Amino acid sequence: MRRFGIGDLLSEGFRYATNPYKRAVALGVLHLLSFLIVPIFFALGYVYRCIKGTIEGVEGLPEYRDWGGMFIDGLKLFAAYLIILIPTALIMFLIGVPLRFGAILNPYAMIMSMASVYIASFIIGVLAGLYLFMAIPHMIYVGRVGAVFSFSQVLERIKKIGYGDYFAICIVTLILVWLLALVGSLIPIIGVILIIPIAVLLLARVQGLVFKSTIS
Repeated sequence: MRRFGIGDLLSEGFRYATNPYKRAVALGVLHLLSFLIVPIFFALGYVYRCIKGTIEGVEGLPEYRDWGGMFIDGLKLFAAYLIILIPTALIMFLIGVPLRFGAILNPYAMIMSMASVYIASFIIGVLAGLYLFMAIPHMIYVGRVGAVFSFSQVLERIKKIGYGDYFAICIVTLILVWLLALVGSLIPIIGVILIIPIAVLLLARVQGLVFKSTIS
């Protein structure tokens, strides 16, 4: 089981995301066209293949081929995120409703109520993100969308890395990805095509490498 430092992971993520860069740009074009709905599934399918390829030891970005299969892979990845995020959103809703009803009865509690909802939502969102960081490559490795719910297996893989190391890798990577995505979103069209795919592919590479390190 190979161990990676955070610096090594991020460096490899940047290298991978630009190897070759024209394929990253193609992913950016798919993101730009995502308002048409269908292209976003091709984009997700490509990310699916990047994570799978990383787990299998592929060094560069995959080619764009077998578009039908890539669309199906995109649907799988979309479904995996959806079946985790819907319960997460439901929990946030169930927490928020009682607090807001209480605020109606006591208007002075409105600010505290809203703060409590936001804090609870943030904590739940972070926990979901930490889980999905490992659960998504696990699902891709197993080949079943339902494997995203294999909590014991996912947690066992996280345990192999060490909870502290895993938390640090996730937080640093996700913050960097968020910053790249933010910069990309602030530059109309060009940022979406040239910068956002770097963030997406870097994340995919790091996820794949972290998961691969847990395979005995």
